[in-house]
Amino acid sequence: MAKSFYLSLLLGIIGISCKPDYVTVGKKLEGSWHLERFQYTDTNNQLLVIDAPPKIILNFTDSKRNGTLSVSSASYPFEYNFGPDQCNIDVKDETTLPLEAIGKVQVYSYAFIDKKNIKFTIDKEYHYTAKKVIRNVQYTFSKK
Repeated sequence: MAKSFYLSLLLGIIGISCKPDYVTVGKKLEGSWHLERFQYTDTNNQLLVIDAPPKIILNFTDSKRNGTLSVSSASYPFEYNFGPDQCNIDVKDETTLPLEAIGKVQVYSYAFIDKKNIKFTIDKEYHYTAKKVIRNVQYTFSKK
């Protein structure tokens, strides 16, 4: 009887101390993420990799799920929402974003490579300025 009481107590304490996944993921996403690598397949089926992209910073800023995408000196506000493996990034005025900037579509799959690196992927994006579709798009960011 005493063993089952202590076992129940232990399991209860462990259960209370565990945070839901969305809280853990939200805390991991918060902060400034710098674009380190951008790659995609162009319309000629060629893989293009940009290891030194322009200065692009993705800021997940607050609990109200507002953020800012900085591209060089320009700033684009966005709202975001996330699940265990997808993130909705709704950038205001996405039609003016450069090719290397995330946010031309809304829902990206993501995976944490480690605590300081994250990769966002999407099957295809439309680049409004060039009027072309790019495929197999990957953005790799590091947390600063």
